[in-house]
Amino acid sequence: MKCCDGPRHPGVMQFMPTDSELAGFIVALGFVVMGVVGIPIVKFFLLGAILLGGGVALLLRLIHND
Repeated sequence: MKCCDGPRHPGVMQFMPTDSELAGFIVALGFVVMGVVGIPIVKFFLLGAILLGGGVALLLRLIHND
């Protein structure tokens, strides 16, 4: 029995051939859309994280016993 007799199995995943320039443009456009959509969400998340962190820091400062 020889190795590699007959046609090769195509495998589980098959991809259609695409132009890499077009694929890169689509990926870059996706990052821009995610950034535009995510900016308002991140702004409120960051503001909440700073307020929560400041509140915990003040609470620890007030209840700290030396």
